[in-house]
Amino acid sequence: MTDSNLHLKLQLIEPPIGYAFCLQKGRGAKAERLDYIEVDTEGESEIEFALEVEVRAGRSSSEPDFFGPFVQGNASARFFYVCVGNVISDGILHWAGRVKVPLTGIDWPKVNAAGEAECFLVARYQASRTDGQPVYASVNLLDEGWTVQIDDEVDSR
Repeated sequence: MTDSNLHLKLQLIEPPIGYAFCLQKGRGAKAERLDYIEVDTEGESEIEFALEVEVRAGRSSSEPDFFGPFVQGNASARFFYVCVGNVISDGILHWAGRVKVPLTGIDWPKVNAAGEAECFLVARYQASRTDGQPVYASVNLLDEGWTVQIDDEVDSR
């Protein structure tokens, strides 16, 4: 299979108030934090990020492998980061940590369904712990993990 682009959406469920979230693009010292979303009021039940990754057959297996400026990790455990920052005052952020969002569970049937039907893959995770603080480190995706959904905005890209 040739390289193709795969559209992903990640929904953060019940993000904590007083924090900001963004995607990390790149690695190491050259990494960037993109377009953060600040959660400053109650009632913000979810926030969403969209990103695009490249997908192709893996070198050592027939499973899909993911590449691109957002993708991190080795071939058997690819993921991307959501950065979490504490809003100190007047929009000043102290970046406090990251969330590791796994790309595992995305198989060829999902890739093909998302590509053929102009859909995207969406996943969700619980962004707050029970004490109201943000979740950090590796997360478990809710529901069935990555699922195929119709992309209502495909014509606007």
